[in-house]
Amino acid sequence: MSRFAKLGRNVALGALALALVLPAGSAFANDPGPVVPGPVVAEGDPAIPVGDEGNDPGADAAARAKARIAMETAHAFGSKKSRDLIGYEVSLYQGKWYMPKREKLRKCLSKIESHHHYKAGRGGTYRGAYQFSRPLTRGVTWMMQPEVRKEMGDAGLDLIQKLRKKPMNKWNRYWQDRAFWTVWKKGEGRSHWRSGKGRCF
Repeated sequence: MSRFAKLGRNVALGALALALVLPAGSAFANDPGPVVPGPVVAEGDPAIPVGDEGNDPGADAAARAKARIAMETAHAFGSKKSRDLIGYEVSLYQGKWYMPKREKLRKCLSKIESHHHYKAGRGGTYRGAYQFSRPLTRGVTWMMQPEVRKEMGDAGLDLIQKLRKKPMNKWNRYWQDRAFWTVWKKGEGRSHWRSGKGRCF
């Protein structure tokens, strides 16, 4: 057999082998066939490791904040817990100024000031569980207003305006707790509770 005949036979055998190996629709086939799109895969957040999408701390924190605000709104407008005005309970307010590690301090001050009696001070200069003066009572409504507006909207602002006209011992437990933490302000407002110095802080 001549050299050219052998070459032709090898080319033919190679083409046959390729036709058997390559699937229909490949780039080397004559008829590419219909193109079927594959499933759409959403790209994940590059900041979250693959397989860890359910543990996004940001989403978790947002859900917790939403639940807290819903619960506090119920307390603000008069839940059963917020209407209970005698005795110590963990703070119903747990927002921006709340300090869970300082609960013992709040409990101590409430004990010294009123024996945990949120109606204390009828007719006196100082009122409520934390013995707020009238000027401080009015002032704290302005201090709380930005956070209340953000969390509770117009309904919360209307409520704040009504509280501004009332003595502290007419406020429910939630608002008195919130007022305490707002004035305490991470310890900056401790001078309002001189009686607690050396005893509570």
